[in-house]
Amino acid sequence: MIWAKESIGRRDSNQVMSVTDWVDEARAALQTVLDPELGESVVELGLVERIGRADMAAGPCVEVVLIPTSAACPMTDMLIRDATEAVAQALPSGWTAWVRLDFDVPWPPTRMSPALQDRFGWFDEAEDGR
Repeated sequence: MIWAKESIGRRDSNQVMSVTDWVDEARAALQTVLDPELGESVVELGLVERIGRADMAAGPCVEVVLIPTSAACPMTDMLIRDATEAVAQALPSGWTAWVRLDFDVPWPPTRMSPALQDRFGWFDEAEDGR
């Protein structure tokens, strides 16, 4: 697994965030992160496996787990860097963004949003009867 961690939150550090708030903020930030090869949002591609929180000695941490579209993905460093920067900027000061890739979770095209599946010409054979 590959990890990146950054602590450069932009919001007021006294702001209290509910679980819904920080998950929504992280997901919205990830929506702006484009897969470097496909040029599509990591959220729309279904690369976001999990968004979680941990309280560390240095303060609260949002952990994001992404899955690559391929185990041989040559752009993993860029993907992690871009996701880490985007999430860190959406969090309050003192919060840490920690992004990692999990190569053990397979990525099937059915993880993509329906609109993206349609645009890329993917279909679920079980649903379409093909």
